[in-house]
Amino acid sequence: MSENSREEIAGGDERSSDGKRDPLTHTAGLPPEAGALRGILEQLHGFLDVRVREKSKEEVAVGDERSSDWKLDPLAHAARLPPEAGALRRILEQPDVLAVMTRFNEADKKADSARRRYKRAAYLRLYAGVTATIIGAVFFLPLETWIGGTARSIPAALQYGCLFTAFMAALWLARATPFDAWMTARAEAEIARINIFYRIIDGIETTRPGELPLLPLQLEYFRRYQLDVQRRYYAGRGQAHARAAGWTRRWQMLSLGLSGLAAAVAVIAGLKTVIDFGIPLPGWIKAINGAVQPHLPDWINRAVLALGVIASALFGASVSRSFMNLDERNASRYLTTAANLDYVAGQDLQEARAQAAEGLTEPVHAFVKRIQDMLSTEHQEWILLSQTRPTPIKGSARAG
Repeated sequence: MSENSREEIAGGDERSSDGKRDPLTHTAGLPPEAGALRGILEQLHGFLDVRVREKSKEEVAVGDERSSDWKLDPLAHAARLPPEAGALRRILEQPDVLAVMTRFNEADKKADSARRRYKRAAYLRLYAGVTATIIGAVFFLPLETWIGGTARSIPAALQYGCLFTAFMAALWLARATPFDAWMTARAEAEIARINIFYRIIDGIETTRPGELPLLPLQLEYFRRYQLDVQRRYYAGRGQAHARAAGWTRRWQMLSLGLSGLAAAVAVIAGLKTVIDFGIPLPGWIKAINGAVQPHLPDWINRAVLALGVIASALFGASVSRSFMNLDERNASRYLTTAANLDYVAGQDLQEARAQAAEGLTEPVHAFVKRIQDMLSTEHQEWILLSQTRPTPIKGSARAG
């Protein structure tokens, strides 16, 4: 059996506590000669403090996150709570919480339905209009010399169909106003969502023997189903908008490329006119013109015009699509909001947990309000500049 090295001896023998991930617990048994390692472990403890922290009983009672946490359903959440979280379960089952939840569900369904109808009609109008424009640009070319009369009627019929479709979609959008319905319903849903969590965090319920304190349970419920859900939502949607904005830029680059091609062809085709007017040009330009001009068709000017129209249509479509989805703007806003929520969760959540454990209601409510106000600010477009603030339940600590 080989002897242990000095480094192995300094690292110590195996212990039952070795499974703990906190680097600070491993510094206690290090001898002085392992000072360099001690310094590194102490630094790691600062970075990993939140991740290696032991969960409280209230966190365990509320449970770990699930992929379905985005579904706001206090009754289902209450059913999964253990007996020691009975005080929180009774709050989640209160009629006023369920009444607000019903309003949220109704508004959320209306908002989703209106959003889908708006997006379908808007995309139909956009793509039908662009298709009709591109087909019209193709008609600048000498189709009469390429295809017969019957065959030419097919793209013409397709263009008329696209124009009619774009017109009917635009007319429906103007008359049905699904965008207004979407914004109004989404405002109602977001107001209800904020109100639900205010009612839960402000709720008062007597803690029975054997049950955990209520305030830490309320904070952990808010953390899991509001703070963590919104952090994931804004990060995910921000990345999705960033990807969509990238596709928009690709379409814009394609349109700019077509415009550049049209400009290049126009310059080459226009050299003959410049030379015919007797404008002096370098010999190498005249040589290029003499080599290229015999190969240019007589419809080259039509082709330049068609390319320009198609390029403009694609650029306009990319801009319209980006404006409709606000991809670049929302990517920046959503990722910034996600970063702000992550910062608050990393910096202030532990302090709020300690305050909740001590029964300090006011600072815990202030922490919740900070998150709620941050989300309300982000939802101002949906709330339509409404100054409506969810009214706390009667008798709550916030009512004073």
